[in-house]
Amino acid sequence: MPPPTSASTGPSKKITKEPSKATVLGKVVVAIRALKCHKGSSRQAIAKYLKSEFTVDNANALKKALKDGVKRGVLEQRGQSFLVAGDEAIPEPADSRVEIVDVVVGEGEAEADDGDTVTVSYVGKLDDGHTFDSAKSFQFVLGA
Repeated sequence: MPPPTSASTGPSKKITKEPSKATVLGKVVVAIRALKCHKGSSRQAIAKYLKSEFTVDNANALKKALKDGVKRGVLEQRGQSFLVAGDEAIPEPADSRVEIVDVVVGEGEAEADDGDTVTVSYVGKLDDGHTFDSAKSFQFVLGA
């Protein structure tokens, strides 16, 4: 009788061997690592990557692979995102934050509170100076 290849530790058994890149789960691991998202990769992002890089377009197989990967301890699920278990954390990019600069502060005695309707002018610019959005009169409700 051949020796056992792995010891059973119950339902929370974790695998230490990388899944084969020939399996959907193996391709999911490749996709998550390639996408390099600090919050983890969504099912949609993984599906897009699998379709473009491996011509895999089977939603049921992907769903099963994600579920199996989490169950086997290969993947970690955080909300609707997935990370490869045991991989080093990806730092949040510093340039992904929004910087707000008050160029001109309005005049007046009243302050706006949650629930108030306010009208603003704004220009959205990238670090390279490219304007991606602007409005001369944009109205919205604070805190909504």
